[in-house]
Amino acid sequence: MNVREDGNFQTVTYAAPDLQQQTAPLCQRVLKLADRHRLILFVAVLGLFVLGFNGQWRMERDSALYLSLARNLADGQGYTYQDQHHHLVLAGLPVLFAGVFKMFGTGSLLPHLVLMWCFGLTALALNYRLFLLHSGRPTAVILTVGLGLTRLFYRYGFELLTDMPFLVGVMAFLCGWEAVVYGRQSKLNEISSSEAHEDADGGARGGRKARWYDWGLLVGGLGVAMSMRPTMWALLATVVLALLWAAVKQRFGRVHIVVLVAIVALALVFLAKDLRHTASASIGQSEDYFLEMKFGKPLQMLHETFVHNIPDFFEAAGAKTLFGCPIGPGLNTLAGLLVIGLAIWLLRERVLWGIWALMTIGMLFLFKSLDRYCLPIVPLLVFAWWRLLTTLNLRIGRKWGDLIFLALLIFGCATNLARLGEMVVEQRRVPFLAHYRDGKYDSARRVAWLVEEQTGPHDWIVTEPNVARIMTFLAGRNAVELQRNPQLDPARHRVWALRGPSWEEGRILAQPTDVVAGWVARRGWKLGPQAGAPVEGPCDRQPWGLFPVLPSRQH
Repeated sequence: MNVREDGNFQTVTYAAPDLQQQTAPLCQRVLKLADRHRLILFVAVLGLFVLGFNGQWRMERDSALYLSLARNLADGQGYTYQDQHHHLVLAGLPVLFAGVFKMFGTGSLLPHLVLMWCFGLTALALNYRLFLLHSGRPTAVILTVGLGLTRLFYRYGFELLTDMPFLVGVMAFLCGWEAVVYGRQSKLNEISSSEAHEDADGGARGGRKARWYDWGLLVGGLGVAMSMRPTMWALLATVVLALLWAAVKQRFGRVHIVVLVAIVALALVFLAKDLRHTASASIGQSEDYFLEMKFGKPLQMLHETFVHNIPDFFEAAGAKTLFGCPIGPGLNTLAGLLVIGLAIWLLRERVLWGIWALMTIGMLFLFKSLDRYCLPIVPLLVFAWWRLLTTLNLRIGRKWGDLIFLALLIFGCATNLARLGEMVVEQRRVPFLAHYRDGKYDSARRVAWLVEEQTGPHDWIVTEPNVARIMTFLAGRNAVELQRNPQLDPARHRVWALRGPSWEEGRILAQPTDVVAGWVARRGWKLGPQAGAPVEGPCDRQPWGLFPVLPSRQH
């Protein structure tokens, strides 16, 4: 027997529970099933994260830079890289890594990898809280499991990069924003999108009062995000636009004023405490590059945007963001359009979410279309994808609606799970470096030992991109990229040339070109006799060799 109150009347209906369950839309049945078995689902996701952890550094040029900065901080050399004050990378992650180095020493990266793994689990917990506040427990369970099975999210739980810590900061801020601005809405079984955007005009219409920890998440999360990546300027702009929208809708109250004051205070603290700051530069080279190279050269910006970035987004980045991999010619374009459409739809749900998603996609168009740059909006896109599926299920006839819902749900899960499975296999293979990135870094540590053994602490090593930063960290030497045109003179410095196969993306197994020897010859210098024995890994197309660079008169 079921009782439904309608005003002053009660309607009593009798129905068999099994019959009601069978006649409910499939999306509602999936929600109830997920909520009933939420503990099993969470343990399964945790198991996948445990299975993927191997304690091995996934070598990457950006993570090598963060680690080099952190080691210098821990050793008391200040915020320096290659004996110079650093202006490029925000200090949040290097400072955090430096603290880990001080606690556990500089001999192992296992503590850093455990820390990053914990960041991934923290992001999942914050994702659960956000959608628990917004949509209720069943939806929060579905979306947390869905995020954990997303290949893009899963991968960066094992990378020593700023992506996952930045996501944690963003998610903490969104949780605080949801609780402070909107309050708990307790929509435990909400499926319909008709109620989902009722408060998207900028203010809450009731709900519990925000607690102290909600304010802590809002302010602390924004602070963490601001310390991690220059993308935080776009996040701040998003918040300001959301506050302006609240003012336009005449819902700008005391809560919004406090949030605005907190944002201004955080921005001032950031500018005052930014470790990149020197007397000659108040912001880092990341911001300088964006302002000067992009907006300072509008024709070049337009060319890169329309010739490279937008096509790259519709050919790969959009599909990889949502489905974990490219899904085929033509379908990739549809996936890119779908991502943009979902971002626009988020405006109806929460204005802040929609602006942030569109701002992130816009930065991909202006800067560079890589799927990793979409990680800060993946939780929101997973939510929008789920809403799309449930809306189709409810608005189309029961039979076809259930079939379409099930087909799209399986498709979205299957593509991500396939790529996630590939990564698990890669993480578990031994030796790890022989399989990671097709084995191109397999000889990296032996090359680093060669460099460390043959060169001095103040020597300079010229080599190709990707190689330079990794050698700087592994060998503890000043390895510089040729493309940066280092101002070195072998008559005044001890300069070495490290020659070997290219580590550039897309050229892993291609026949390498000896750009190092060409760079030396164009300057009228010569290469001396090879120092030490050559190093060659099973995947290297040519051996690694270290050669002193000599002025012509000494040859």
